[in-house]
This record gives sequence, structure tokens and C-alpha cells, in this order.
Amino acid sequence: MKSLVARMNGVGRNFAQLGQARLPWLVVLVLLSIQAWVESRGGYLSVPWWYRTFGLTQRDFLHGKLWQLLSYAFLHGSWLHAVANACCLLMLGTRIEHYLGSRTLLKILGIGVLGGAVGHLILSAGGEKVGPLVGSSAACFGLLILITTLSPESRMWPLPVSGRNLGLGLLLSSAILALMDPALGIPGFSKAGDWVSRQGLSSWWSIGHACHFGGGIAGWVYGRYLLRPRVTLDRLRRERARREAAGKV
Repeated sequence: MKSLVARMNGVGRNFAQLGQARLPWLVVLVLLSIQAWVESRGGYLSVPWWYRTFGLTQRDFLHGKLWQLLSYAFLHGSWLHAVANACCLLMLGTRIEHYLGSRTLLKILGIGVLGGAVGHLILSAGGEKVGPLVGSSAACFGLLILITTLSPESRMWPLPVSGRNLGLGLLLSSAILALMDPALGIPGFSKAGDWVSRQGLSSWWSIGHACHFGGGIAGWVYGRYLLRPRVTLDRLRRERARREAAGKV
């Protein structure tokens, strides 16, 4: 009973933080406005030039379209894709903004998007048949893994697992699924990917697993950076006093 009350209180705090959020709502407004513009033009199939210009592909990146490292995150393939990522950014981003501030939230959003782009460029199959990468899910993974890194013992409601286990599970599953893409031709992994495709799950390889992994790694690295030991004047004084005391012995 007490645990249920605690969870309900936690939900209430989350809604209160949601009402006080600023940057997460702004990001969501921008993403949904762009998606509304795309849909008003008939959907992504009606504006392929927009996706070719701002979506991320290995070919275009190597030809100098460096802005794609960030711009891909502002585009989505459908309303479902956009709304799902918007909800994720809103819920996770609100929590980070509340505890760490808007500046830190903006940093991790950018770092997560860049990490996702790097992961996609390194681990995904290239070529003409591969469409551009779009979506802000790398930022979502970055936010989530940052939270699990900073609070590894917290229970990630509604899942009955700790933050540490959830973060590790998401990173491992994303990495394995990225390597299983049959188009990569990695011995062992691709064979398993072919088996998955034969079970009617070939659509799994249209998901940016490498992008998710890259965004998650970026969130983990930034979390470790925030947890690093800080050098303060008080700490330097204590260390000096300890050295002097040791020298007198």
C-alpha cells in the first residue's frame, strides 16, 4: 500500500514538473509544427527533396552535407513517429530540466542527436537503397540513458527494474539489433537477422537501431561526465593537509 501511494505521489510530481517545463514544450512544438507542414504537403512522399536534403545518409554526409548530423532529428516519417518521440522528449526532458536546468537539457539533446548520427554512419548499411535517417529517437535514448546513469538504483516505473539494468538492457539490445541487420553481412549476426526476417519481422531493419545505440552511448558518456569528481578549493586543502600529515610521520 505504501509503495502504491509513493508511486502515485511520484506521478503527481511528474505532472507538476510537466506544467512548469519550458524547453521541452518548445522542442515538441517545433517538431510537431514541422510534421504538420510535411503532412500539409501530402506527407513525406510528396516532399522527397526535403528529406533528401535534411535527412541523414552516409553518401550525402561524405559529400559535405554536414548539417545532416543535426537536421535529421527534426523530421519524422509519420504522425505516429513524431508524436511518439514528442511524448518521450516531453516526459524525459521535463525531468532533466527540473533537476539539471534548461542548459543541461539542451546540451544532452544536441549530444544525443550527434551520437545517434555517428552511430548510424558507422553501424548502419549504406548504399542507394537505404533511405535517409529521420527522427529524434536518438535524443530520446540519450535522455533516458542519462537518467539511468545518474540514478542507477531508481526503479523505472512502471517497469520493475532498476535504472542500471534498464539502461544496460537498452544499450545491449540496440547494439545487437544493429549488428543483426542482414545488409551489413556480419558473420553470425547477419545469419540471425536473416532468420528474424523469415519470421515476418523484416521491418525491424527499417528502425534506426544504430542511431538509438549511438544516442544512448552519448547519454551514458555525458552522465559519467556529470558524475566525475569535482576539484574544489576545500578538497585541495584537505588533500594538502593529508599530505603534510603523512610527511610528519
